[in-house]
Amino acid sequence: MPFDNAQSGKMGGALKYKVTANSNGASGSQGNIFPGEPVQKLAGAAGVTALLTNSPTTTNRIVGVAASQSNETASVDGTVDVIPATTQDIWLIAPKVAATWNTQANYNAQVGKRVLIDNTAGVYTILAADGASNGCIVEWLDVARYPGMVAFSFSPLCDYRNV
Repeated sequence: MPFDNAQSGKMGGALKYKVTANSNGASGSQGNIFPGEPVQKLAGAAGVTALLTNSPTTTNRIVGVAASQSNETASVDGTVDVIPATTQDIWLIAPKVAATWNTQANYNAQVGKRVLIDNTAGVYTILAADGASNGCIVEWLDVARYPGMVAFSFSPLCDYRNV
């Protein structure tokens, strides 16, 4: 979910991307990417897919976050509207392990880390391990105002256009 836009008064509009027939959405149902799901594009791939677990990375690159449900079928390519990942936009997500982020001191220790998004059974959460090829950057957040949430931005190193 969008949290804040640090560079302008509003978030940019969505762009349309191809979704190849037989793509699998994060929920496991064939042919669907759902609104709010992170979307990836592998280098050289024709279409986008729902983000794999432990992504984005410099291999599984981020496109953005789906603004619509994709419309491909098992045999026909489709499209999905995606809000592009930019370094200016900040997003909110639940943590995989709440205790890692449950106090302001614990949260502050995570700020600036380069982390990954987990996808377990179609539920996206954020992890806490730092890594040079990880594509989410933890941003500061007041945990009293936003308990159980993590603010992050997407790293330009893992943007699908940065190949």
